[in-house]
Amino acid sequence: MRRRRGWVRLAPATVAGPLAAAVAAMLALSACGGGPDKRFAAEVARTADVVERVSAPGFVQAAAQSDLRAPAPAKLAKLEVRDGQQMRAGQVVAQLSSTQVDQQIRQARSALASASSLDGLVPSVPVAPAIAAIEQVQQQLGATSDALLAALRATLATLPPAQRRQLAAKLDQAQKQVAQARERAATAAELAVGAVDQQSNALRDALRAATSAQRGQAQLALDLALEQKSQLTMRAPISGTVQLGRASGGGPSGVQLPDLSQLPESAQQAVQGLTGGAGSGGQSGSGPPLRIGDQVTAGQTVATVYDVRSLQVATEVDETDIALVKNGQRADVELDAFPGASFAAKVARVAVAPSSGQSAAGGVTYEVDLVLRDSAGPTPRVGMTATADIQVRHASSALSVPGSALVGRDGGQQAVFVIEGGKVRLRNVRVSVDGEDRAAIASGLRPGERVVSRGAERLHDGESWPGS
Repeated sequence: MRRRRGWVRLAPATVAGPLAAAVAAMLALSACGGGPDKRFAAEVARTADVVERVSAPGFVQAAAQSDLRAPAPAKLAKLEVRDGQQMRAGQVVAQLSSTQVDQQIRQARSALASASSLDGLVPSVPVAPAIAAIEQVQQQLGATSDALLAALRATLATLPPAQRRQLAAKLDQAQKQVAQARERAATAAELAVGAVDQQSNALRDALRAATSAQRGQAQLALDLALEQKSQLTMRAPISGTVQLGRASGGGPSGVQLPDLSQLPESAQQAVQGLTGGAGSGGQSGSGPPLRIGDQVTAGQTVATVYDVRSLQVATEVDETDIALVKNGQRADVELDAFPGASFAAKVARVAVAPSSGQSAAGGVTYEVDLVLRDSAGPTPRVGMTATADIQVRHASSALSVPGSALVGRDGGQQAVFVIEGGKVRLRNVRVSVDGEDRAAIASGLRPGERVVSRGAERLHDGESWPGS
């Protein structure tokens, strides 16, 4: 938060001007015993370099950080590194073994094999023998009918002409009926064959689709299980310094806390405080450093890689000051761990949206990241608490007055008391840069003019100057 001065806000006068001045003069004289009142002081407006700073709390963090978390419940089979070791990206950190992952792979492979074996389950319907039997029956019936009709036609010659013609017509009709019956039987057989084929094809297509879907699901399960298996070989995603995780302590009573990630941050801190800072849901440990043979839970941090080739300071700036902060601005950082030491830094990022935290005044704050420059002093470490003074505005050789000379007026206007001819005159000024001790004046004041630097809150416009 910016270091603000408590400018005095002038209240409207409740007594007429001359009377108010007389009362103030008498009070001043009575207070100082007839001589200059030591409660008041003046200073000549002069040029100076003025720097305006915004102060923001924060902490040191690595330029990059990556946690290696166990993909499933597993046992730490191998450790390829030691704490503090420098690593390259892609280098193996640890090897885990998981019976759960191995079982998932076996189950997925079994499901894939079962899905593949369903392809031959559609039976082949014996259509050809049935058609052959039907044709044989048709041939036998046709031969019998033809023989009978031929025998009847042979007797026609023995009949009288009238009966012969009548019987011949009936034989012709019977022969047509036999031919039609043969044709209908053949058509029926063809339709039956087509229906059987259609049903078999439909059943085969449905089973093929179901098999394909089941095979796809089984293949996906197998792919995921194999991917999880590959993650058991833990590699450094970035180059940096490794720090091994810790075994889960489970709290003072040995009871593992549930996952607290859905609770508000204040509630998480309260619950963790009751358990001595135990991690939530196995995400971190409070026990000794991990070693070969230890069991880890899904999501537990096995190791963390920090890129500390350059360090940053993550700060929170109050919403009343964030408009002044820009990328590239210089800053001075102080660390609680090294009293008296100062570290140069530069603004590298200004957040667009507010963070979840609140300022001391109850407003929102914005994240501002600073990059620490190389220093010959002590070496900062990740996590150290810091205070950054960001240089948001600067004026060189500017007309300036002490910060204590500024007074506030209604409407946010700033002013100073100027001493003219033994009296004080309230004059509006425009401040361009508001430094810690001095303020640069852009307009409203001339070089060499004397302004009240102490006791301005006791004065009224037009009264006699009580100081020396």
